Amino acid sequence: MRGMMTVLGAIVLMAGLAIAQAQDLPKLQFKVLGSFANLSNWQKIEKPFWDALSKESGGAFTATAQSTTELGLKGTEVMGLLKQDKYDFVHAVANYVANDPWLEAVDIAGVARDLDMARKITTVWAPRLDALMDKNYNAKILNWYAFPMQMIYCKVPVRSLADLKGKKVRVQGISQGDLVEGFGATAVTLPFDDVVPALKSNAVDCAITGTMPAYKAGWHEVATHVIEMPVGFTIIYTAVSMTTWRSLDGRSREFLSAQMKAFEDKAWQIASDEVAMGLTCTTGLGGTCSEGKPGKLVKVQPPSGDFKQRELVMIDTVLKRWAKRCGADCVRTWNDTVGKISGMTAIP
Repeated sequence: MRGMMTVLGAIVLMAGLAIAQAQDLPKLQFKVLGSFANLSNWQKIEKPFWDALSKESGGAFTATAQSTTELGLKGTEVMGLLKQDKYDFVHAVANYVANDPWLEAVDIAGVARDLDMARKITTVWAPRLDALMDKNYNAKILNWYAFPMQMIYCKVPVRSLADLKGKKVRVQGISQGDLVEGFGATAVTLPFDDVVPALKSNAVDCAITGTMPAYKAGWHEVATHVIEMPVGFTIIYTAVSMTTWRSLDGRSREFLSAQMKAFEDKAWQIASDEVAMGLTCTTGLGGTCSEGKPGKLVKVQPPSGDFKQRELVMIDTVLKRWAKRCGADCVRTWNDTVGKISGMTAIP
């Protein structure tokens, strides 16, 4: 009993210290731009975080947070708006920041084979981006997280990667385009919200996204098949305007940094939980869909040769093209960090 009282006393003390710290914070109002309103990252992580900020900060900090979709914006516009100081914080998809191979390096399609590896990659590569984000976007990245595992969804029958040859496949970034071109397909870059109409109108035959995003965006209502072979993850991050960050005192920075770390841990766990559930919800296989009525997509188990082909395409096409875009110094740094984690080597 005495031991239990000691533990409870420690918890009460820690809570009291946290409240005291929050009470010392200045009164501030933040403007925030979130990701996609119909997906879990916004619904379960971003919006709840900003909604709870006032309580967590003892009423010192408040935030007005809106998603890109409710504002009619595209993911590619987010960093430009932050650079213009239109927002204090944004949640941005790394692959949507065009012409930036150093940032692209954190999320090269096919490199991360699971969420643990994806998180390790963000950890080792993030310090290499601090100066770049400050210089190019007047921004600082506070945390990293991900959407669930990416797979290929098609509205035409497919049995293997060979069936992608000649098909038009929606991608969200340059390296995804390199990957599908290595499979013999034509890459079509489209914003996420435009994919369902594109599938309906036959503008594309297939498209890549995460397992749960596919369900929540209704891809299972227009596609017919999903190839159960991971082709990477979509990495997303929280960035703060350096104008805002430099205006904060040390206590405010420490408080927000701690909050962002807790946000990150929760986000990776939710992404992990949704990998398998996303497949269940789109196919109706493997259990009960936690999000609603399941779809009936055909889950395609690719032959073993497809996994070997994916690795060859990664080396001969994806990494080689990225290396040429990023340059010798960038490639050397990547090979010494991300390359060691992934077991891959980029050669221009």
